[in-house]
Amino acid sequence: MDLRQFRYFIQAARRENFRKASDDLRVAQSALTRQIQHLERELGFLLFDRVRRGVRLTAAGQRLLERSQHILGEVDRLKESLQIEAHVPSGPASLAAPPSIGRLLFSKLALTFLKSYPKVTLSLLEGWTSNVLGQLRRGELSLAIVTDPPPDPLLEYTRLFTESLYLVGRPDDPRLKKRSLDVDSLGGLPLVMINKHNRPRQLIENAAVREGTKLDIRLELESPETLRQLLLGGRIYGLLPYSSIFGDAQARRLGAVPIRGQAMTRYLAKSRNEANSVARETLEKCTMAEMRGLAKRIGIREQ
Repeated sequence: MDLRQFRYFIQAARRENFRKASDDLRVAQSALTRQIQHLERELGFLLFDRVRRGVRLTAAGQRLLERSQHILGEVDRLKESLQIEAHVPSGPASLAAPPSIGRLLFSKLALTFLKSYPKVTLSLLEGWTSNVLGQLRRGELSLAIVTDPPPDPLLEYTRLFTESLYLVGRPDDPRLKKRSLDVDSLGGLPLVMINKHNRPRQLIENAAVREGTKLDIRLELESPETLRQLLLGGRIYGLLPYSSIFGDAQARRLGAVPIRGQAMTRYLAKSRNEANSVARETLEKCTMAEMRGLAKRIGIREQ
């Protein structure tokens, strides 16, 4: 027996007429009759007595009607529940971002998912582009915010925005009150930089080589927050994207001036091979919305 037979049987019992039931179900009367006969043979008893103007349930048919209505009601409720759950984000989802972006993004995403998507197990990780691209390829991450990534047939990139690099230091430094600086003006300045995996450092060092400018890198740090604290309190300069320091620059705790011609583009990256899930789709949608809001909030150029 199958659910179709039960549905045919219930409609025939309601209408007490095979022709009317077949019209309601939009099937041939012969098909409905055949399915009910199969059901009677399988059960081993008659479900209907044939009367002059139609059919009437037997005592056994009445008992089956009561139980089959309950069974089909449960099946329909289960189907509805599963359809709803199929569109509710659940399960694991992960996002990696550079520390400067993560500091601005992660708390907002965490609050959104805790409130609206409690069935998602969300992982938010800091990581440089050179590291997270490999994690995406290996399926260890759902999404990553990356900077100027190389072409990769295994990965899909969505452009977010482009932002300039800034020379950053004390707010009273006259050098930082100009509209912009050229790379060759960085020569001789005491600089603190993030490690060589950091995209801003790679951009500036490559530009300095092209210009024939020697950079005076006094310190290397792993932590952008430690670099920020050092800039707030010392006579030293950093080279950072505006997203890293816009709050301190607007509050005049730091001075900052853009380096002419030096900019980088942020992308949202995901693997083409990873099966899409409602959790990943939801995380992608929320991340895109937050990043576009961030671009507007800090006044950087959205692409």
